[in-house]
Amino acid sequence: MKKSNYCFVNKNKIYAEIYDELLDEDLSMFNKEHNDKIKRYLEKKIVTNNSISISETFQSNDDIISELITQITKSALTEDLQGNTVLMFADNENMYELFHMENLTKKIADDDLNELGSISNIHLIPIYWGCGIFKSSYSSGIIKSELITMNDIANIFIQNYYHKGIMINTDGKLLEIEFTGEDPFKIIGTNFKQSNITNVIGFNLIPFIESDNELNNVASLILGREVKGRMFISLLCPTSNKKIWNIDIKTVNNIIKIIENENLYKKNQNYIDEHESDKDINPFYFLKKTLN
Repeated sequence: MKKSNYCFVNKNKIYAEIYDELLDEDLSMFNKEHNDKIKRYLEKKIVTNNSISISETFQSNDDIISELITQITKSALTEDLQGNTVLMFADNENMYELFHMENLTKKIADDDLNELGSISNIHLIPIYWGCGIFKSSYSSGIIKSELITMNDIANIFIQNYYHKGIMINTDGKLLEIEFTGEDPFKIIGTNFKQSNITNVIGFNLIPFIESDNELNNVASLILGREVKGRMFISLLCPTSNKKIWNIDIKTVNNIIKIIENENLYKKNQNYIDEHESDKDINPFYFLKKTLN
């Protein structure tokens, strides 16, 4: 049996600390020249943080949950707690989930807030006390537990601030572009106009379309309507649409592959329909499962 582990994140004020420290260093996420320095700072902030640690390995996920419940309950110093799991982040290969304890009957003090957990889950649910983060992969279309590392946590944290989208040129070429914040206009320019959120085989895409007379065949195929000019797409997280996720060229090419193949399209839609009632849906998993 494959071993697994978790990352334990104790309550922290990392969100507030970062903005204060970036201000002290006169660094801005909206200045491209600062990006590399800020990312190195964010990574160091995670790997050197005393509130974050990687557990030993376990043979069973049940053992992990039992240990986490004991660990979190001990620090919460309150009764009537229940455990819950929420999706944090996913990409073409892996997904990350957060286990936490919550009390639905009373208000929890702000001093117990876990800022890293709160800003990193797709529903932006306030997370209190400690929490555990798990990693799973699905490269073969089957979900498997993976060993999580500090680098994984750093990457999750950085993508709260920096996101990757795809520019689709009229000649069909795709280009990955990084941006920060909720809109990419500072990077792609103001000639683009944001269009309506479009669900494409489970992916909630935000299209930004440049006014032009040249037909964009690839963009038209993806959106299912005629598009003229270049199109930039960013990706909203599933279910809540509250966070921006990364989307890469490989994912866009796989989306196109499914759209162009009627059998694959139906297969993917069946997976989506089967999981319609799930609290958190991961379109990357359905994509992989369809193509395997």
